[in-house]
Amino acid sequence: MAIAHASFSIKRTFKHPPAKVFEAFAEQDKKHHWFVASDGPEWTTKRYGLDFTVGGREHGEWVGPDRIAHTNETTYLDIVDNERIVYAYTMAMDGVVHSASLATIQFLADDAGTQLTYCEQGAYFQGSDGIEGREKGWAWLLDHLEKALA
Repeated sequence: MAIAHASFSIKRTFKHPPAKVFEAFAEQDKKHHWFVASDGPEWTTKRYGLDFTVGGREHGEWVGPDRIAHTNETTYLDIVDNERIVYAYTMAMDGVVHSASLATIQFLADDAGTQLTYCEQGAYFQGSDGIEGREKGWAWLLDHLEKALA
């Protein structure tokens, strides 16, 4: 079984100060709104929790229309309020891990509000949606973040 190693970056500008955009990642209710609840009614959340501290964990399990359990397990490695978040996470389907990633999110103030850069380095195993699927998924999530901030 071959492992695909790849990375991608996405840049977005939000018309809000870095503190407001950062807060959408840091507070469980706010993150749940755009990160979890954005999947729509065909997805059922089995569990979700967020301990947004260095060494803290974020975990979630969802069942989609495919009736497969999708899980996400995250550990926060570095957090600098309103500036950056670094974390490692795995994704699995029915208990089988299909990817492991290191992600960095940077928040920079600019004249328009906040320049957010999301960067992910990943190892994608058999059964994964691969780098293309992951990048598309994060672009979709950042669209939902923008709507949640409005």
